Amino acid sequence: MLKHYLRQAALAATQFAFARRQFKLFLRITLGDLDLRMHALAAATNFFAPAIRSMEIKPPFGASMLVVAPHQDDEVIGCGGAMALQRRNGRAVKVVVLQDGADEHQQVLMTREALCERRNEESRAAARVIDAEEPSFLGKRDLRADTPAVAAALREIIESRRADVVFTPFVLDGDRDHRASNVALAMALKDIKRRIRVLQYEVWANCIPNVVVVLDDVMEQKTKMMSCFNFANAAVNYTHATVGLNMFQSRLLPAAKVRYVEAFFESPREQYVEMVEAVAAAERNRRASVSGARAL
Repeated sequence: MLKHYLRQAALAATQFAFARRQFKLFLRITLGDLDLRMHALAAATNFFAPAIRSMEIKPPFGASMLVVAPHQDDEVIGCGGAMALQRRNGRAVKVVVLQDGADEHQQVLMTREALCERRNEESRAAARVIDAEEPSFLGKRDLRADTPAVAAALREIIESRRADVVFTPFVLDGDRDHRASNVALAMALKDIKRRIRVLQYEVWANCIPNVVVVLDDVMEQKTKMMSCFNFANAAVNYTHATVGLNMFQSRLLPAAKVRYVEAFFESPREQYVEMVEAVAAAERNRRASVSGARAL
């Protein structure tokens, strides 16, 4: 009986920890801080969706695929199916996880190091499902504070692996770590002159879906990969939600053609860098406006 109550308490703590982060709109900022221009830009992603004819792309997606994941599990939520298809075609897949993923360690009564390792092992297990090489973990606590170091590390990985396609969260994702990861990636890519495709994937925000990948042949593998993330799934059923998202995005292709789809916004390296810089500048202007208004 005691074990049962302890398990229930641990689950409640995990749910609280994750909820506190995901509902930061109510806990960390006031409505006065919201920048309507940024919200209009975010709304445009869905506004443009009906006007865009999504093009199906097929594997392999490049000779060397790199997946940038702010946290352990983002890589599978956003592009686990593309990863599985890439491996089926005998091509390289490398995941690099930027943050340590352990902000909630106190709420779940673990050391930061122990929670980080637990979540890292879950990413390793997911990679083993598709026989991909072990992910790299930068282990950063604050991506915004460590942006230059993250950018330098990403640049080294991109160049050493000669990555020609990079997957990353959508630049307008609401999670601050997801946005920070794009700033670091853009810094890493800015001065690389060779051709690199950038595909922005979906986690907490729908993207502008100009390309899609059909997952029907690998959805079972993706679901198995998602089930590796026990810590996150204990708080929110990410496996169920991700399957639902991939089912929902099947609407982007003709009826009865497919059942599961991952949607992406693809752009060349140069255009991706310009887009990230524009969004980052808008956020800086927002913060400056808010600070100025509070000083009055």
